[in-house]
Amino acid sequence: MKKLILLLFLALNAFAQNLPTGDPIQAGLSKEGLQRIETFLASQSEKQIIPGSIGMVVRHGKVVYKKAFGKANLETGESMRTDHLFRMASMTKIITGVAGLKLFERGLFTMDTPLETILPEFANMQILVGYDTLAHKFITRPAKNKILMKHIFTHTSGIAYPPFSNLGREGYLNAKVTIAFPKANTKLTLADIAQTTAKLPLVHEPGESWNYGMNFEVLGRVIEVLDGRTFADFLRQEIFAPLKMSRTFVGVPSNEWKNMAQVYTQDKTGKKSVYTDEVGKKLLGFSTEMTMDYYKNTNTPLAMGGTDIISNVDDYARFFQMLLNYGELDGARILSKKTVEMIEKPLFDVATKDGVALGVTGRSQFKAGVTVYVYPEEQAKFETISAGSYFWKGYFGTQFWIDRKEDMFALIFFQLAPEPTRFNEKFRHLVWGSIAK
Repeated sequence: MKKLILLLFLALNAFAQNLPTGDPIQAGLSKEGLQRIETFLASQSEKQIIPGSIGMVVRHGKVVYKKAFGKANLETGESMRTDHLFRMASMTKIITGVAGLKLFERGLFTMDTPLETILPEFANMQILVGYDTLAHKFITRPAKNKILMKHIFTHTSGIAYPPFSNLGREGYLNAKVTIAFPKANTKLTLADIAQTTAKLPLVHEPGESWNYGMNFEVLGRVIEVLDGRTFADFLRQEIFAPLKMSRTFVGVPSNEWKNMAQVYTQDKTGKKSVYTDEVGKKLLGFSTEMTMDYYKNTNTPLAMGGTDIISNVDDYARFFQMLLNYGELDGARILSKKTVEMIEKPLFDVATKDGVALGVTGRSQFKAGVTVYVYPEEQAKFETISAGSYFWKGYFGTQFWIDRKEDMFALIFFQLAPEPTRFNEKFRHLVWGSIAK
């Protein structure tokens, strides 16, 4: 059966295609603006701030800018190409969110469905009150609210990401939850990960704040329970194949390993080195089941809904164009128009002390959409991007912005963590500043 599924996936992807290209001037961008983008991206690699990057702009359904800069591998000197593969990390979440919304459309749950009715392990949750550093124990109280499905989609459930926790970080890390990047041949399943996650206290009452957590690993497990397929196969059959995303993987075929862009980290002086498992242990609390070689898990049944997709700019452009087209691309209907409109709404406006929220948006009041941050009117007044636009990013250096008012989206892909301050935001500012009409 697994061989049949693989053959079907390969057959459906045999006719993969990129979005059409267009003239940027005819699409309404200015020559001066395009030159500023070009100069900026080139200078960042020349100054060795970024080893290598790819910038891409799509407007009115056509690719009007796509170019690679710098190196994909500093050790070998390999130049960055626009067809290199990237670890998408948290840019996996938008695809997982769409996968979950497919089951929402099919009536398998509502946004007010209690999570515990699908995953009973999330009943009777506890709320973190404090942490006893002498006894190495959480101090908790019973939760007043139930986790609802809308909380999972919007990071308002209170479920933690152990390495990003402040209060009680030691306890969360000691639980040794595999948060991402599972090793080849691991016996772990999403069921195991959900069970372990459910044993940990929530960092706040469901619905009362925004906190970056393992919500999309939990959503992947919800999909498995309601659909019957592994989450990995659901992605391959319901998202990748219909959209002809032929070089988007959960587990990369061995013939593609050579096309992986290397991931780097840097010290305080800016000196770059390869992002190894040891670096991951230091920065992300890698468990024994995690590795930076996770991409070699060809055809793995275990997919982490928040982190594990490997892809490239052209495939992700097809996915985002589907969203701009209100759920359809080249005859493949992924979501309904009304469901896509829900993604673009700020569904929760909540105060947050979460470090990721503050780092990504610079704001303590969070406009939470389905997997994304939605630009509010008051913030957009001082930005080039339109109010109602939305974005998210990946830990290793990938980011997208979608602006429906301008019928445009942009992607920046690189592989460096932690990333340089405001590199992504400067690219986005220049892209939207290039709009002439």
